[in-house]
Amino acid sequence: MGITAVRGLSAAIGLITLQLSGTAVAGSLVESVNEALATNPEIAIRTSEASARFDEVRQAEAGYLPRVDLSAGIGFEDSKNATTLGNGDGRDHAQRTRREGAITLRQMLFDGLRTKSAIVQQEARQASAMADVCFISEEIALQAANAYINVSRARQQVEVARDNLKKHRAVVEKVRKKAKSGLGSDADLVQAQGRQVLAQANLISLQASVGDAEAGYRRAVGNLPESFDSPRAPASVPTDLDSVLKTATAQHPAMKLALADIDAAEALYESSKSAYFPTFTAELGSTWGKDQDGSKGTVNDTTAMLRMNYNLYNGGADEARKSQTANLMNEAIEIKNRTQRQIEEEVRLAWVAVSFGETRLDSLGEHVRSTERTRDYYNQQFDLGTRTLLDLLDSQNEYFSAQSAYNNGENDLFYNQYRLLRSTGTLLSNLNVRMPNQATHCK
Repeated sequence: MGITAVRGLSAAIGLITLQLSGTAVAGSLVESVNEALATNPEIAIRTSEASARFDEVRQAEAGYLPRVDLSAGIGFEDSKNATTLGNGDGRDHAQRTRREGAITLRQMLFDGLRTKSAIVQQEARQASAMADVCFISEEIALQAANAYINVSRARQQVEVARDNLKKHRAVVEKVRKKAKSGLGSDADLVQAQGRQVLAQANLISLQASVGDAEAGYRRAVGNLPESFDSPRAPASVPTDLDSVLKTATAQHPAMKLALADIDAAEALYESSKSAYFPTFTAELGSTWGKDQDGSKGTVNDTTAMLRMNYNLYNGGADEARKSQTANLMNEAIEIKNRTQRQIEEEVRLAWVAVSFGETRLDSLGEHVRSTERTRDYYNQQFDLGTRTLLDLLDSQNEYFSAQSAYNNGENDLFYNQYRLLRSTGTLLSNLNVRMPNQATHCK
């Protein structure tokens, strides 16, 4: 089986397909990613958090709107005051069934920009939560791709092991015929049969690996598709490291999340300054009362007020709050710096893996071709009696090892290409997958 046959085997077993139209068919890597994104609870958790942050923005915006309060009450009252002392009935107490009601409309006019800062803070927190949805979606997409690749890798290796066992069986039959004709020995037959048993054991071990890979796929994605499509690299793989680093800095969800957290911390710091300003409120109110404060009858009051409130001293809490928020802002900035370093490291590691993986795959392919020619020559020479059985068996084992190494190298390269896209935050857009409704902004 030559390098062309190896590639044909990969196509038969299947790994990845990205159609030119960007749509996926059943059993493709893209469909596996779609399934993972649609069913993984982590995305549902993060999207619920983002929705909650949206409601927090609405709560903060309510600070600009008027507030209307209605109150009412009824109960027993026992009064002793100037009214009851001068009522002329000789009693200094008056007992009544007290009734009251009030309605008040308040409109904030100025609160030291506390409401404005609160809105900015909550909008930044919402942006942070949305970036977190994209972050986990990219991570789950890569996990699904890796699970898909691992199943395909394991199935490919089983097919290579089956072919290896088939070749060993052919050698055993050839040696048996030679032994019967007197041109070979029983020792050669026993040796060939021993290698055949080893090839059988290798096949069993690799079949177990398929089960392990499929279990990993079910955990990451769900049910296995009926078939796996042919292998193919991502539709677009970056070719320039500098541009990849720039893309990662601009597009990676972790960086967007860190920047949004800085904005939230800055807004919180600005909000802490509002404590140093007075607040102004316009107020309209109307009250109604009956049989209150010892008097008999109904009382109505209507007011229109401009109120100011200015805290002069509260034990230094305002200054401590301002210092605290300044430290939180510095923390957010340093977290962003740390995130940028981590992203750059992730990009460089993935870049090295892809660059050297491509070069290594060429060498592995040449090794497959070389070991195949060697095995074919040794087979011919063994038939002519110029090569020993041990030489023939060793050449077959070397060819099997070369095929296995090539398949691993090819699948490693596929994974690292998707990993490189993940490191830039562009895996979802490259795959053109179907995002959940709450995460459509990630593409």
